[in-house]
Amino acid sequence: MAQLIKVHACISRYEMDLYRYQSRFLRVKKQQWLMLKEAFEKNEFHHFVKKEQMERTENGEGSLTRIRSYRLNKERSGPSVTYPEANMDSPELSFHATPGSLDELKEMFMKRVFHFQLKWATSTIRDRSFADPSLSDDHNLQELLQKLPDQHLIMYAPVLRVKNTSIALDTILISPGEITCIHFLEGGRHDVYMGSAERFWRKNPGEKDESSLLSPMISLSRTAALVKQLLKEKEIGLKVKKALVCKEGFVEYPEAPYDLTVADKRAYSQWMYPHVHHSMPMKHDQLKAAGVLLANCVIESFRRND
Repeated sequence: MAQLIKVHACISRYEMDLYRYQSRFLRVKKQQWLMLKEAFEKNEFHHFVKKEQMERTENGEGSLTRIRSYRLNKERSGPSVTYPEANMDSPELSFHATPGSLDELKEMFMKRVFHFQLKWATSTIRDRSFADPSLSDDHNLQELLQKLPDQHLIMYAPVLRVKNTSIALDTILISPGEITCIHFLEGGRHDVYMGSAERFWRKNPGEKDESSLLSPMISLSRTAALVKQLLKEKEIGLKVKKALVCKEGFVEYPEAPYDLTVADKRAYSQWMYPHVHHSMPMKHDQLKAAGVLLANCVIESFRRND
C-alpha cells in the first residue's frame, strides 16, 4: 500500500517527522498483517472478532460495552500467538466476523489500514483537522493507496502556500524515480471529454447532456510548475510528469502536450501497470522532495481534546 502523507490542508504526522513515520508505517503494517495471517492460519482469528458483553455496574444497572475478544487471551495460559492492544499509532485490529479466506482477510485488513492512514494524514498526537467525510468513500484515493506499493508517497489534493496565497493543487504521487501530478476526471462509463487548448473543455459533445468544464490542464500545469519550482530551489533532480486520469470515461485530446499521459478507460491499466509493479526501493531524493513539498503546504488544525 502506498503511504498517504498529506490530504488537503489537514495536519499530517508525516509533516512532523517524515522519516520516522514513513518507516513506522511500513513496520506496523507488516507486523500486524503477519499477526493476523498467523492467527487466521491457526484458527485463532476469533481473538480479533468484536463481541458485545453486558457488564453490570455496582448498582445493578446494565451497560452495553464492546469487549474485544482478543483480550481474553490474557486469561489463557501459553497462547500460541501474542495479540497486543491497539493504540493511536497502529490500526485497530478488531473485526465483525472471521474471514472465509486469506484473500478476504487481506481485503478486510486493507480497508482497516486505509482508515488508519486517513487518521495519520489528518491528525497528530496533539492536534487534528476537520477532514472531509467523503474521503472515506473516495474511490480514487483508495485505488492509489491500495494498489500502489509501499514505496510510493501520495499527497492528495494538497494546498500549497505561495507567499501570502494558498493554492489548491492536484494530487501528487512521489515515487522513487519520479513525481507524477495527477488530475482526476470523474465520468460515467460512456462519458466523453473533448480536450483542447481552450480554457473550457466539452463533455459529451453533440449529446443532449452536453456540458462544459474548466480545462483540467490549468490546475494540472499549475501543480507541475509549482512542484518543479520547489524542487529546483533545493536542487532535487526528480523528473516531474503529468497524468490526466479518467478511469471510467474517455478523453479525446488530439493536441495533448508531449509531457502529458492521458489515462482514460482505454489506457488506465497500462498507465497503472509500471507503478503497481515498481520494485525500486525508496530513495533519498524522493524523501527529500516529499519533505520540501510538505514544508510548503498549508496546515489548518486545532488542539485535540480527546
